[in-house]
Amino acid sequence: MKKIYWLFAALLCFGIVQAETLPLDSCITLALQNNKTLQSSQKLAEKYKYEVKSYRANFFPNFKLMANDVWSDAEGTMSISGGYLPTYSFNAATGSMVPNVLLDGSGNPVMNGSTPVFTSYAYFPGADIDYKMGNIFQAGISLEQPIYMGGKVVTAYKMSKLGKEMAELGVQLSQSEVIVKVQEAYALLVCANEMHKVAVAYDSLLQSLLTDVRNAEKRGLRSRNDVLKVQVKVSEAALQVRQAENGQRLAAMNLCHYIGLPLTSAIEVETESITANPNTLVDEKANVTSRPEYNVLELKSELASRQVKLERSEYLPQVVLGAQYSYIDGFEVLDKKLFKKPNFGVLLSVTVPLYHANEGFNKVKAAKLEAERTQLEQDDLIEQMNLELAQAANNLDEAYLELALSEQSMNQAEENLKSSQSSFNRGMESLSDLMEAHTLWQQAYAKLANAKTNLFVAAAKYKKASGQL
Repeated sequence: MKKIYWLFAALLCFGIVQAETLPLDSCITLALQNNKTLQSSQKLAEKYKYEVKSYRANFFPNFKLMANDVWSDAEGTMSISGGYLPTYSFNAATGSMVPNVLLDGSGNPVMNGSTPVFTSYAYFPGADIDYKMGNIFQAGISLEQPIYMGGKVVTAYKMSKLGKEMAELGVQLSQSEVIVKVQEAYALLVCANEMHKVAVAYDSLLQSLLTDVRNAEKRGLRSRNDVLKVQVKVSEAALQVRQAENGQRLAAMNLCHYIGLPLTSAIEVETESITANPNTLVDEKANVTSRPEYNVLELKSELASRQVKLERSEYLPQVVLGAQYSYIDGFEVLDKKLFKKPNFGVLLSVTVPLYHANEGFNKVKAAKLEAERTQLEQDDLIEQMNLELAQAANNLDEAYLELALSEQSMNQAEENLKSSQSSFNRGMESLSDLMEAHTLWQQAYAKLANAKTNLFVAAAKYKKASGQL
């Protein structure tokens, strides 16, 4: 009773570990939620979404609030020299000031060289003007609106949109890669489970055979050598069971890694998820144009061509309109502030690049060469994708044939094992032949499990290669 009590207490404290059965769809959902690479691609797509908005802001006016406060102890006196200055009279008829000059008999000004001779002068005694910098404060608001930037603003905005599309396609690509990897890991765990089943079944057959042979030895119907032969096979089968258990554990850890669970999580998978016919046939009309990678290459090529326009825009005329409204307070002259009122100004700036040692020409040429290189890279990668599609189609076709032949071999191996067992029981077949039938059955079972796994994985990879994921 004491032992039972402690066992019950331990179960309450630590719980009973029970494996959770996960269907394939649940594993894919978990992987899409927890995969770090996919999360990184999603963050990149979100980043480009905001970059598009930031480039779009360049089409609108840029308002800035500014404030400056400067203090200086600079002060002094500015002297203005005095002297005789020419005088002017007001002409009421014309409403203008007329110089008091000496006229000749014809009414023309008398000239002293190139300077007219004035009839009267006013004396200006000169002055000393005291000034003091003190504290000068300026605050206001400014506006800047690009009118024409050589196409730079429009090109940069379109390039940001291309980057956003590429990032979104990157998310699709990461999703398809995650799905294929999870399906493959799931199929490998199912296969490992099947390998464990066949190892246990093979061990059970040999254990039963060992019992029969030992009983026959006691009755003098079998030799000690026959018992030893079976014992050797039993030892080999025990090792295969242990190897199958280790394979199960590693396959489960691999699947846990992809779906974001702790590696030591106890999970089970549904064998039916991959043993069913995937119904994926080779389509002769399939092509790579619907794959995310293909569309990414198209966008990269377009992005490189727009880079040429962006480089060229740096060396075209640029027109910018600016306006500013501000208030200035400060700068004392004769103990009175010189600036103490608001002011408004408008600026139209036109910049025309002329020559800088062919810098613009060289940059545009480099961008054109990069665009050509990108196009060549695109053509090469598209050829590689077409080769990948052809290989995936061949692998799928071979996987169907492998499954059909494996099923046929399994049926033959089962029939051969039944026949050998029956003949051995009647004493018409040797022990070596029976053990060989056991081995053939085990191999056929393992090949069938591998064939089912290979077909499932080949179908998933074909869907990815043909852009169906």
